[in-house]
Amino acid sequence: MSDALLAKNQKKAKKTLITLALMLTIAVTLVALPLANAHDPPWTKKTWVYVAVSPSPIGVNQQVLVTWWTDLLPQTAVGAYGDRWHDVTITVTDPNGDEKTLGPFTSDPVGGGFTTFTPTQVGTYKLQSHFPGHTYTGEPAPPSGARGTAYIGDILLPSDSDTVELVVQEEQLTFLPDTPLPTEYWKRPIDAENRLWYQLAGNWLGGSAYESDLAQPSTSINPYTTGPETSHIMWTKPWVFGGVADGQFGDVSWYDGLSYERFWINPIIMQGRLYVSVESPPRYGWYCYDLRTGEEIWYQNGTGPLLPNYGSSGGSHNPSGSYPYLSFGQVYAYDSPNQHGPIGYLWSTYTDPNNGTNIWQMYDAFTGNWICNLNGVPSSGVAFAPSSQIRGEDGSLLIYNYNSNAGWLTLWNSSKTILYKDVYISNEFWEWRPKLGQSFDASNGYEWNVTVPKGLGGINYLFQDRLIGSYGISSFAYGTTKYGYWSMSLEEGNEGTINWRNDYSEPPIENGTMYLGPASVEDGIFTEWVKETRTWTGYNIETGKKVWGPTPSEDQYNMYGRGTNNAVIYQGKLLSYGYSGILRCYDVTNGTLLWEEPTESGGIDSYYDHGRYPLSLGCVADGKVYLFSSEHSPSKPLWKGSKLRCIDVESGKTLWAADHWGNNPIIADGMIVDLNDYDGQITAYGKGPSVITVSAAPEVSVYGDSVLIKGMVTDIAAGTEQNEQSARFPNGVPAIADENMTAWMAYVYHQKEMPMDITGVEVKLETLDPNGNFYEIDKTTSDASGMYSYAFKPEVPGLYTIIATFEGSGAYYGSSAETAINVAEAPQASPTPTPPPPAMTDTYVIGFGSAALIAVIVIGVLILLKKR
Repeated sequence: MSDALLAKNQKKAKKTLITLALMLTIAVTLVALPLANAHDPPWTKKTWVYVAVSPSPIGVNQQVLVTWWTDLLPQTAVGAYGDRWHDVTITVTDPNGDEKTLGPFTSDPVGGGFTTFTPTQVGTYKLQSHFPGHTYTGEPAPPSGARGTAYIGDILLPSDSDTVELVVQEEQLTFLPDTPLPTEYWKRPIDAENRLWYQLAGNWLGGSAYESDLAQPSTSINPYTTGPETSHIMWTKPWVFGGVADGQFGDVSWYDGLSYERFWINPIIMQGRLYVSVESPPRYGWYCYDLRTGEEIWYQNGTGPLLPNYGSSGGSHNPSGSYPYLSFGQVYAYDSPNQHGPIGYLWSTYTDPNNGTNIWQMYDAFTGNWICNLNGVPSSGVAFAPSSQIRGEDGSLLIYNYNSNAGWLTLWNSSKTILYKDVYISNEFWEWRPKLGQSFDASNGYEWNVTVPKGLGGINYLFQDRLIGSYGISSFAYGTTKYGYWSMSLEEGNEGTINWRNDYSEPPIENGTMYLGPASVEDGIFTEWVKETRTWTGYNIETGKKVWGPTPSEDQYNMYGRGTNNAVIYQGKLLSYGYSGILRCYDVTNGTLLWEEPTESGGIDSYYDHGRYPLSLGCVADGKVYLFSSEHSPSKPLWKGSKLRCIDVESGKTLWAADHWGNNPIIADGMIVDLNDYDGQITAYGKGPSVITVSAAPEVSVYGDSVLIKGMVTDIAAGTEQNEQSARFPNGVPAIADENMTAWMAYVYHQKEMPMDITGVEVKLETLDPNGNFYEIDKTTSDASGMYSYAFKPEVPGLYTIIATFEGSGAYYGSSAETAINVAEAPQASPTPTPPPPAMTDTYVIGFGSAALIAVIVIGVLILLKKR
């Protein structure tokens, strides 16, 4: 186990121990004392204090959890309010007799606490806790009124616990083994014991990115998922009319909604579920599908209140009185002494055109049911900035607002809005329980408001400890406008402090247009894009000083790029794309061009630069970047050859490119999903399950004869069971080699011609022979129908087990199957009969043996002797 993984597991173990301690202390509430009237004179009560250590025995230099508690709980305590036990200590005596004091500690609301301790010697340690006594005060008093006031003034006497022992040994304790990452087909939910699988559990929530010191907060990057290595399709689902429309109109295809309706609106993936909204009248609301299978889980026809004359967010054109659509998802990891673990929500946001009020509606992600509204949410957009909204480390939705004219900076937190008093049930008990059916004043969500310099323009980047902004960029007034970049601290206690500010008297080119591109704290760079010259420049994120650039000019069509809209930083690389149809990769630390990958020419079908198709970024994950081609309002017929592309970030090599007119691909749980406008179907790409069969004939054979082993390897992704596919492939859809996958999927799902010269997958044949020997027979390859075969000649007679294994590929998880044969001994040959002796011509004795002949001779001799 690596040091990093060991540290991670130790951290998890520590958290588990802490949770256990909280469970133990909170359990004390089950033994609450009966209420009493006012005590005059005050009571004086004896107490008992306890201490426990776990685990014991433990390895030297390994951490243990030390838990302490009293027999009484603070009778005035309620959540964060009321009395606590103070100055509790724990004496630790090491094997040499030396003492050390842990603490002093303050109890939780139920009279207990915990700490950690790391023994450094082999031997037996002794621990004893000490309660110094307490006199009730009832402070701090809870907002809703004091609790247990009858006990105020009562006196609790000091006490010492029994001494407990901690045995420390040389042998190190180990953690329970983790379940390794899956090599077989898997889906959500992921069992909570499979902790290492968090690396696969990347949701796609949309809206805004998480705080990060590793790279520019980007909604395009998913660091917690694998990425499909092939164009294998898991399923398709008709979403709107797509494809060729009507012979009356020739080869024209159906309207795709790309201009305004946006048939593919803010798709979200959470917990293995795909959420898709519908904005096209008269269809309203949103659907929830199983990401792996496309199976519908539920549909909500706009479960929130009808929006009278409200416009929808995002600049779309919902009709008057329509239902809202989903804007983004949220996983909020609320953690308190009383409640632990993330909760999933869906949000729909819109603006009241009558008064400009921003309204956020919260929905339960499991059912889609409406929960509550937040009214008066501050604006999350800033001029020339991608957004001022970001997600906190706990998943809270944060909005930073900078008022350049007035000179103030605020932080608004969605979770603080709902945590505000009386917004949810029993706030004093550290509970997160938003009240159903309520509308809450979002102004209660402001965490802080600080005074900052005026005239700095807008926010461009948000990070955990800083924000970076600019003024005077985007449209210079004939080269005379001043501009500048600046950085402001977000560290606690220094909020709004200027880290650095760089002012420039004139733009780099006359009458130029500049935008800030992506940034990376990890790489120490933020970038600048000049539209007219199509060049990048890099600046030091700590000082704002220029580090490199400008780069050589990119192709002319890339002038349509707008900084963060035509580049992303990933793994130390600036990936630049656009209407030129070329993906370029720069070293973000020095601006060196590392590689470039042009799209293939569409010839006469493409009207762009050199016939290449324009590129837009879909998503980035697992060392791969996925790009698509599309247009705002494409004419009909749609051009041919538009692709969804997977490109390796390190090498720049295109791993696969499937025919696909894209909307906005998203990625989670190892799968990419998008609406394909070529056929109007939602299409899901990913690594899918397979099945292999095996049989042998004859099952009983004679030693020396060959046995024919054969079977099928088929694709059993959910899409293969769809009506069209199951009808065309009644025996199953064959599993095909990765290198043929794109053409094969086009044939199976998109009505293209069946590709020629394709191969299946490799099958390994193994056996357990009659003598208990296990060995590989050979390898073979299935054909385009999915069938494989092999002639096997057993080496010895007896019973054989035959195992056929497909070990998997980039497109499929593996599978195996078994059969058995019996090889009989060859039958014994029949004995050859002895032929009779040849006939004797000069004797009358026929058929006598040699003994009879001797007897005849003896008798003859006796007769002759008698005659004499």
